[in-house]
Parts: sequence; structure tokens; C-alpha cells
Amino acid sequence: MKKVLVTGGTGFLAGWTIRELLEKGYAVRTTVRSMKKSENVTSMLEKEGVDTSRLSFAVADLTNPDGWDDAMKDVDFVLHVASPLGGNNHEDPTLIPTAKSGVENVLGAAIRTGVKKVVMTSSEAANYPDKKDPNPAVNEDFWTDMSNKWITNYQRSKIIAERTAWEIIGKQNQTSLATILPGAILGPNMAGKRSSTDQIFEMLLKGTPSPNVIYPVGDVRDLAELHILAMENDAADGQRFIAESEEMTMPEMARILKAAYLDRKVSTVVIPDFVISVMAKFQVPMKVLNTMVGLKYHRDSTKARKLLGWNPRPAKETVLDTAQYLIDNRIV
Repeated sequence: MKKVLVTGGTGFLAGWTIRELLEKGYAVRTTVRSMKKSENVTSMLEKEGVDTSRLSFAVADLTNPDGWDDAMKDVDFVLHVASPLGGNNHEDPTLIPTAKSGVENVLGAAIRTGVKKVVMTSSEAANYPDKKDPNPAVNEDFWTDMSNKWITNYQRSKIIAERTAWEIIGKQNQTSLATILPGAILGPNMAGKRSSTDQIFEMLLKGTPSPNVIYPVGDVRDLAELHILAMENDAADGQRFIAESEEMTMPEMARILKAAYLDRKVSTVVIPDFVISVMAKFQVPMKVLNTMVGLKYHRDSTKARKLLGWNPRPAKETVLDTAQYLIDNRIV
């Protein structure tokens, strides 16, 4: 039985990845920052009817090199999905060294312990065109320009983390690497828990007008599947994979929800771009939104579909499933 280590077991994507691995018959170990947090993971999965008899835990923190070698003992594959989140301050300069050291700790241990392959969650932030780019069709060969004036330190941390991973892997030939580049990770969570992107749907279902931001939608369930496909397929070794189903604007999401939930006061009013631009000068959350306003790009996920047989669900299905989950669990 192959054993897989999933980093950051309490996370949104990690939870679905662990679930799918267990349902496919793998033995799974996941890292938590304290063993007490393991109870939350086990409880969530068991409430969803998942057999957790092949699930174990190890204590390790991305910011600390201790514990990672032990966590990877007898492990065949590592799915490195854990990553520091930007929180409310995407301009925090400490995000960059934190993200870099996390990659160094995980990949260093993977190489030392003889892990066959690491599949790492990177981000569309490392694959992000400038608003003024005259040719914004983006594939896996494209890397974000660090001097792009629209990006935040959180986005810079993602670029540096992935570049660091490729540099580390390039210095040896025993452990291979594949990276997954999602955009907005949307979708239902499990067992009534909230996720980091619920706020988008909460705003819409409560009637908040929409900024005209473009989301490259990736369903969390499809992303879990893509990580596993990349792990299982040797053709993924040394490759980056754009991971989205399709682009969708927030006003488009609002229109889908308004049509589906006639009893909800979903607003289809669109906030003008210039309002977001002005507010971005004073509020960091608005600066984050401003990076997503006015982009006319297409991110091409053909590679994952053709090389790995990935078949993500339509973005409309993700939007409706997420909204229904939030309603069913009385989150909104």
C-alpha cells in the first residue's frame, strides 16, 4: 500500500485531498501544528462517512524544520498543499520569507528521506499577466513579472516559493516535482465547516453589489483530484499545471445565484472599476481586488486535461454547490 503525506491537514484543499486519497485506498499521513488538531480532521471526515483507519498524523510546522524528516518516514509521495495565507494584510513583507522557508523545509526533508515525488500547490499568482499585457493568453511557460506593479507581497511570496521549489529539485535527481497552479479555490467544505473563500458567496447571498473581478475558478474537489493525478502519472514529473475550470466574474456569479435563489435578495449591481481603484489606495483588501479588475486574460488548462485526463466540473456547478452548502449548513 502506497503511503502519501499531505501537508497542512486542517486546510480546505488538504481535507478534500485526504478524503479522496483514503477513498482511493491509499494510506495517508498528514501534518498538523499540534496533535490536538488531529481530532478536528478525523471528526470532519468521519461525519462525511470516510473510513479513517488508514489516516495517521505527524506534528510539523512550515516555519520550523523540526519534525519533517519524521513525518516523511516510509512515505512514497508528498502532496504539499499547505501554504501561509495572506490574511487581511496581503502586503505583509514577512509572507515572502515564510513561504520560502516552508518550501525549503518540506522539499529538503522529502529529498533526505527518499520521497519519490512531491506535488506542490503553487498559485495562479506565479502565472499572472500584467493588466497592460497585449497578449494575455497564459500557459504554463509564463511566469509573473516580479516588478508587476499590480501584485501584492502575498502574490510575490507564491512566485518565490515555486521558484525556490524548482531550484531545490534541480540540484538532485532522486525526487521529482510537479506543481499545480490554481486560481480561486471554491466549492463546498465538509461537515458544516467554513472555508477561506466562503465570504465571496456570503456577500452575494446577502445582497452586496459585485466588483467586476475575474476569478479563475477551480473547484476544491477537482483540485484534489488533479494533485492525485499528477502524483500517479510519471508524465507529470517536472511539469507545471494550470488548474482552473473556466474564468467567471463576480457579477456572473451573482446572476447565477439570483436565478437559482429567487427568495434571496441577491444584487446584480456592479461596482464601477474606478471605485475599486480609488479604494485600493487606502485599503489593502481593495488592493487585492484591484489586481483582479480589468484583466482580460485566458489561462489555458489544456495541459492538465490532455496529459493527465483531468476533467473539472463547470464553474456554474461549483458556484451553485457552494451556495447550497452554505445555505444547508445555515452559514448564510
